[in-house]
Amino acid sequence: MTNDHPHLTADAAALLSEPQAGRIRAIRSRRWILYPRAKLALDRLEALLDHPRGPRMPSVAIYGDSGMGKTMIMQRFRDQHPPHLDRRTGILKTPVLAMEMVSRPENGGSMANCFPSSARPRHRGPILPRWNRRPCGS
Repeated sequence: MTNDHPHLTADAAALLSEPQAGRIRAIRSRRWILYPRAKLALDRLEALLDHPRGPRMPSVAIYGDSGMGKTMIMQRFRDQHPPHLDRRTGILKTPVLAMEMVSRPENGGSMANCFPSSARPRHRGPILPRWNRRPCGS
């Protein structure tokens, strides 16, 4: 097979023979393009995932203007570390739990309300300010 389009990758060149609907679908599909700041964030997340477990684990917050790729970075990292079943114990292990939080706490409740009650630590008194006791997503 001759390559009439040397500027295209093999996958892109293969799309040329697809029907128009298939090409449009490929163009509209989500794709990952690595850029320096995203690599920096992914490397930092990888370092956190490999950090030895302990009582005070380090954390990271990724912030930026809307449309800058924060969600794509999170999805990429989550997709690279999917849940897997431990066949010995029968327990589903989730190495990455991803959540998107609202920009203002009064809009979406607190992170503690996002977890099922069985996964929350037991506390005797209220741990949240009264104004922030709403279910996640309300």
